[in-house]
Amino acid sequence: MLKQLYSRSLSRYTSSPHAADLDAFATMVAARGVDNRRTERHTRRLLWVLEAAALPPNGIIGADELRSAFAAWPHKGYVGTYRLYCRYLQERGRLAAPGPCQSRFTLKEQHLRRLVELRGIAPATVTYDNWALTDFLSRVLKPHQEPSSITRQSLDAFFRQRGPQLARRTFGHTVHVVRRYLRYAFDTGVLSEPLHEFALPQAFRFEQPPRALPAHQVQALLASIDRSTNIGVRDHAILHLMAGYGLRPGEVAALKRSSIDWQAHALRVEQSKTRSVLLIPLAPNTVDVLRHHVERWAAASSGAELFGLAQPPFGPMSPCAVSARFKVHARRSGLPITEASAYALRHSFAMRLLGVGVSMKLIGDLMGHSSLASTSAYLRIQTDMLREVALDVPAEVAP
Repeated sequence: MLKQLYSRSLSRYTSSPHAADLDAFATMVAARGVDNRRTERHTRRLLWVLEAAALPPNGIIGADELRSAFAAWPHKGYVGTYRLYCRYLQERGRLAAPGPCQSRFTLKEQHLRRLVELRGIAPATVTYDNWALTDFLSRVLKPHQEPSSITRQSLDAFFRQRGPQLARRTFGHTVHVVRRYLRYAFDTGVLSEPLHEFALPQAFRFEQPPRALPAHQVQALLASIDRSTNIGVRDHAILHLMAGYGLRPGEVAALKRSSIDWQAHALRVEQSKTRSVLLIPLAPNTVDVLRHHVERWAAASSGAELFGLAQPPFGPMSPCAVSARFKVHARRSGLPITEASAYALRHSFAMRLLGVGVSMKLIGDLMGHSSLASTSAYLRIQTDMLREVALDVPAEVAP
């Protein structure tokens, strides 16, 4: 499997003392339906972790030892690699059981078992709650301390420290998880005071400024793309669909050549969030853009995907790759939009429809929203529309 993944840097992997494990691990990951690109990333991360931690090759590895090895690599992708490698070791009987639970984590294990037995929470929720509570207890308690040592000061210090470090949704979820744990600790008598009685953070849907791009900037961005190459033609078609029809990066990545009805001038889009299918009529210039892309790309790719990768491993583009292409062209365009994301095109589409009088219900249907609240988050505030509905201030006010 290593030969298939690493044609140029194969010696880097075969010369490692973990070569046999890396090859077997990559084979297992690929057998689970993971594409070659993601398998390559998981294997590369595993090589770095194994060598940095000097773990024994082809031997039994302790669960605590493995967890410590991956803890030095806190990046997001390593979580998936850690889980896959744990599964790999378990299938081969090479993952040793963890050591005795530390005092600070004993109550956490009881709390999670109770949630599973009494409330039947999903395994994914247990995994996330376990991560949040382990992070909390590791920062507020020392290994030998009991949960009874938690104070209001340490609780406040934890939230002040982690607030700027975590994404908003992650931080909000962590607050709820910690609050539920503290309530359980108080109800069982571990805590003598109700530390769970604190105000929860409030999230406001409309607190951020508008993220839509003006129409002239969207047009300038599309015009700045060099369409003399196959990649330029592909990227222009991608951004054209996102700007003109409000498609998500994931929806663009999932398009196939069969999604286009050339005779009816329509595009079949599988909307990922609502799990519905939307049939979009295409404008004549959009049909020309897509036809030009398909004609140029047909010689470079024989796959069924509409937008494919230009370099090995070949295959369909991922949603992240689609978003990355927006970032590339936003930077190259010279426009003041380098801080924007690919979703700015989707916001621009919604704002443009609102500006010409399209109802919010129809905008929501086109964008694949299940509620008007989701559509409202895209529209934000349009100052020009507010100026139109504002009343004139009278020159004099009668007593």
